[in-house]
Amino acid sequence: MTANELATAATRPLASGRAGRLLAWGAALGVAYGLTWLLTRALWTLLTGPLGITPTPLPDARRVLYTVCFGIFFAPLLYLLPCALARRWLRPDVRTVLLYAGTAYFFGCGLEMVMDRAFIFALGRPCYLYHVWPIHHGHTSGSGVVMWPLYGFFVCLLHQAIREQPRLSFLEGDWARAGLLAVDAMLLEVAANLFTLVGFGTWLFRYHAPDLHHFTTVEAFPIYLLGGYPGVRLLHAMEAHPRRGRLGVVLGVVIGVAAFALDGVP
Repeated sequence: MTANELATAATRPLASGRAGRLLAWGAALGVAYGLTWLLTRALWTLLTGPLGITPTPLPDARRVLYTVCFGIFFAPLLYLLPCALARRWLRPDVRTVLLYAGTAYFFGCGLEMVMDRAFIFALGRPCYLYHVWPIHHGHTSGSGVVMWPLYGFFVCLLHQAIREQPRLSFLEGDWARAGLLAVDAMLLEVAANLFTLVGFGTWLFRYHAPDLHHFTTVEAFPIYLLGGYPGVRLLHAMEAHPRRGRLGVVLGVVIGVAAFALDGVP
């Protein structure tokens, strides 16, 4: 057997392994989408039927109260979920939490300020609109100053659980983590909208596409995947840096100033 034939034979199992992983991820995403469709359909039927909720805009006077309640309600849940996956109580490093929180706010809010404008340019309609504390014409929300860092806290704990729990090792790698981010972000969107509709009688945000009953949409998946990948890469590069906490704070302050100071810009 020639050297080229040996090389080809050696790479064949690797290619087969990649194809298998892609098929497994595709099947998992299909199942996740189907289950999310059933969940959102059941929720919408419940909210508009027995509960009789008709979404109405949230008064500006209640936006700070909403943001505080959101943080109080979701902070313990987003801590307990990764702990359950790790099967132990997690103790994250404060500097690492600051890095994740600031990075999540920077990429999350920054992407929101760009994404909806891109949808309007390409399709003539937005992907979604915020109904609670809308800024930048509803493309993002003032409540993001709590929501996105809280999501970063959750992702920090989730990554710690993946590292420490051998049965979660298949989620190692930047693309795998970006894919996980895209899926869990969509599921958390459903939870955030459910909390807002039940507790405050309005949408937090409402997606234009009806496929997942406006709670979230498959349109958001590639955006989270491609937008989350650079964030995952940054976290991978900076997670062990001694000044990672400062970087997270800087990123958070920069995007926060941009979000509020530039509100109203076309």
